Amino acid sequence: MSKFSFIPIIILFAVLFYSCSASTDTRYSKDSEKDVSKSKEKEAIVEDDFDIKPFQTKIEIPVETKEADDKPLDLWFGYSNDIPEDETLKTVIDTISGYRVQVISTDNLEEANGVRSEIYFKTNEKAIYVIFEPPFYVVRVGDYKNINDAKALSFKLNQMGFAGTKVVNDLINIYK
Repeated sequence: MSKFSFIPIIILFAVLFYSCSASTDTRYSKDSEKDVSKSKEKEAIVEDDFDIKPFQTKIEIPVETKEADDKPLDLWFGYSNDIPEDETLKTVIDTISGYRVQVISTDNLEEANGVRSEIYFKTNEKAIYVIFEPPFYVVRVGDYKNINDAKALSFKLNQMGFAGTKVVNDLINIYK
């Protein structure tokens, strides 16, 4: 076969592929006009004839009156004002190389503080730090000398929904 016998086949394929394509002008203009006319028809049919008055109920809230001789309620009613002794006696005496669990690194201080408070209320951990490492705020948890303890906390935080926690080397606080 000569190389000229393939030319009609190539031209046939080119015409076939070119004729099967559609331009975007014909593809979108007719459909959008049909959709607009259908939506106008639907708007004309819909009527609002629902009356809510039979379903409304009047809610009465009893009001307690406060006598003049009553003492004002304390904001912290029911909570003791005593701080546990072990919390007041804690003082940082030294910092050494250890491990902490990094939970999040963000450029938003409010987000970092929100994650800090969420961790505080979900765990028993009291050593939660928001550290500014320019340009990010980093939330780190714990003061661990042993890497296995830090890995256990990292696993626990992952299970609680804090994805992406990792154990990092950091200076940890030693308390008196």
